[in-house]
Amino acid sequence: MRQRLVLYGTLLWSAVYGALGVHWWSGGGGFPFGDPRAETGMSLFTGVTAQAMAPFLAVGCAAGALVAAGALWWRPMPARLVAGFGWVAGPTLLFVLPDVRLLQNLAYALGGHFGLVDWPVLNQLVCVAGGALWAGAALRAAPVRTPSADWRRIGRWATAVAGVAPLPYGIQRAAWSAGIPLGVDEAYVAALLADFDAKGMTGVTAYMLPLACLGGSLLTLGLAQRWGRVFPGRLPLLGGRAVPEALAVVPASLVTVAVTVAGLASWRSSLGTGMAHFATGGVGLLWLPWGLALGLATLAYHHVRRLEGPAGGRALPTYAGRWR
Repeated sequence: MRQRLVLYGTLLWSAVYGALGVHWWSGGGGFPFGDPRAETGMSLFTGVTAQAMAPFLAVGCAAGALVAAGALWWRPMPARLVAGFGWVAGPTLLFVLPDVRLLQNLAYALGGHFGLVDWPVLNQLVCVAGGALWAGAALRAAPVRTPSADWRRIGRWATAVAGVAPLPYGIQRAAWSAGIPLGVDEAYVAALLADFDAKGMTGVTAYMLPLACLGGSLLTLGLAQRWGRVFPGRLPLLGGRAVPEALAVVPASLVTVAVTVAGLASWRSSLGTGMAHFATGGVGLLWLPWGLALGLATLAYHHVRRLEGPAGGRALPTYAGRWR
């Protein structure tokens, strides 16, 4: 049943986004790529035109709609075709079409600033939703048959990397927010703090990025710990209840995409400039291993939950819903 729901979702998404592609191809407004504001290597599509890119979007989405419809209503449709298309469309929509502004606006949102959110940014979330659907369709069409013990071992190592990787960036940003020019000159920090003031991010909100890094590191540990699958017994009302899988998987997946995209851009920028901006962007080189490790830890968490259940094959505690 879930597999069919995912396929219905991929069909609907592909049909709607494909129609948008035809609209942009025919000269309609609202083409979200090629935004000139995405400069200094932020996007792979800076300056691209609708006439150059929209045909690929329209044709690709039309092919996706046909594959999803065939999987739903044409029984001879081979599962490998669905999986193959999904493993091409999913990563493309998740990691190629979005750019650094996805992570940038997630970070600003933590400080209560939404002034940079516009259609080109929202379109990236639309692409991420489509990528998640196609990746889900691929996983369900050709599931990975790995024992839960192996997924547990993979998850522990990936979680450890994903928990440590954001800390250097958090430390540097905390220093900058405090006015300490760690790795940069004072003029850079002054300009950064002035930008925070202009966006109304003062006081505690100026520390949202380092706090988010610390909080994210702690929450990441839950992907490999029992408290990430079952709420601790001391929690009122929730204690002992199974943690909804989506509560962990959805935010972890979104952060995975945003951080991986930013990490790829950081590596492209650093290689292109010969590490000329290493002081300000050096810790950003850790975003790519952070994103990849977090994605692998999230995938392992999903498979362990699917194979063993939230309590790892054991019964849930009987004190659910009570103080303890």
